[in-house]
Amino acid sequence: MGRILRFGQSMASIGKDNPLVSVIVPLRNRFNLVDEAVDAVYKQNYRPIELILVDDCSSQAYRPKIQAHAGFTVAVIRHQENQGPGASRETGRQRATGAYLAYLDSDDLWHPAFLEKMVLQLKEKPENGMCYCKTRQFSGEYLNSGSLRPRNEQAFDAILPTLLFGRPWSTGACLWTRRAADQIGPWSEGWTNEDIEYEIRAGIFGIQISHLPEVLCYERETDDPQQLSQATHKKALLQKFSSIKAMAITVLENKHALEESTRVLFVKKKMRPMVTDLFQAEEYEKVIELCKLMNKIVKPLSKAWLLTALLLASVRYRKFPGAAKIFQLGCHFLT
Repeated sequence: MGRILRFGQSMASIGKDNPLVSVIVPLRNRFNLVDEAVDAVYKQNYRPIELILVDDCSSQAYRPKIQAHAGFTVAVIRHQENQGPGASRETGRQRATGAYLAYLDSDDLWHPAFLEKMVLQLKEKPENGMCYCKTRQFSGEYLNSGSLRPRNEQAFDAILPTLLFGRPWSTGACLWTRRAADQIGPWSEGWTNEDIEYEIRAGIFGIQISHLPEVLCYERETDDPQQLSQATHKKALLQKFSSIKAMAITVLENKHALEESTRVLFVKKKMRPMVTDLFQAEEYEKVIELCKLMNKIVKPLSKAWLLTALLLASVRYRKFPGAAKIFQLGCHFLT
């Protein structure tokens, strides 16, 4: 098993015909991890690279330890306010000039051959707008300490409905063509699930993908979310609601471009679990808001049926005081 920093020195050569790759790394504090991610980009066996570091209002300004040289440029953009990962990636996207774009989270790492092999994959399959590799999850100092990301062994050629059964790729395991990135448009400003919302749009546009069956990306495992405080859970829940709502609006606006089975699956896999979580948190207004969107995305259901379902849920989750509130809000919102 190799330690994190034993990637070796860069053996990159500057090919005259190599297209420029823009690598966007959003960051906020944790500079020791950022240094490792930057080092992994620097040691790629590929040039030219345009590295764009977006400092999302760290407590101190980040200064990379590497220097630009022929075939490798470095730019640091600092937000004056904390805007979140989606907005940070969008800042980088707007600055990027490469023919290909990659988004590496500041705590994840790449194998030195990541860009070299991913660019070749897209060159050989120009009809595709994105390719993804296998991702190994790790913790501590050893890259091979964890397991592969779920469903990572399988090869998929379409983002939808694949994404709705569980995301088989990590953000850092993907390389996008400029054509695809321009078609998808800007990243949302959400704080959670912004990558899924971005990829749902890619799926709606029918962007084809391919799978490179090699472990070239390493995803650092984060802390157990169950250790978060109740207040933090509440904040995370509301952030997730905003993200799911944004996804739902995107699906609704492109309703006729999606098969009904895909829309039904989106409601089942993404919206219904969110409704359950909101209900248990007694966020009844938001429950009704999502129910109203669900009713537009799939074949319209009877408003009386929706109200009955919500009232039965009140009994199931023992939210008896919420039953009257649900009925009152439902009569107002579902009109």
